[in-house]
Amino acid sequence: MSYLSKDERREDILQAAMRVALSEGFSAMTVRRIAGEAGIASGQVHHHFASAGELKSLAFVRLIRDLLDAEIVGENADWRQRLHAMLGSDDGAFEPYIRLWREAQILASRDPEIKSAYVVTMEMWHQETVAIIRAGAEANAFTLSDRAENIAWRLIGLVCGLDGIYVLNMPEMDDAAFNSHLDKLITLELF
Repeated sequence: MSYLSKDERREDILQAAMRVALSEGFSAMTVRRIAGEAGIASGQVHHHFASAGELKSLAFVRLIRDLLDAEIVGENADWRQRLHAMLGSDDGAFEPYIRLWREAQILASRDPEIKSAYVVTMEMWHQETVAIIRAGAEANAFTLSDRAENIAWRLIGLVCGLDGIYVLNMPEMDDAAFNSHLDKLITLELF
């Protein structure tokens, strides 16, 4: 058995929770399942985290931070491509993150800890979107007709609405339609 410092053990448990969340979702994130994934006794989870809710929330926020920090488009991508990638990527590797995001949205209405984490991740997404809009405007790639913060919220709102329709598997809302609607609003807002 390896001995880890308190911080290392806490991080190890958090990483195990993140793996469970991505592979199986929030419902599988029981203390027993996370402890099993980390190879420790359940009591260790309780020792390092105030509650299972705290652990779930921290894992969710960290996973969404990882998603937002992922290199989706290359360094040579233009500002429109960067913005589009921040708002909606066709990369199938991100599907576990998107599934978890959708699950958090549903759970937020009845779980205050998940709701708080969901709000934090929505604010993180907004900040990243605003940063891209501002950088694109500074590079003269975008024309701002409103504050970058307002434009970002409208774009995020469209994406969330489109995603809600997309998950219904309606033939009118496939990947191409999703991207077309997003591109149209980006054009209306920034060009």
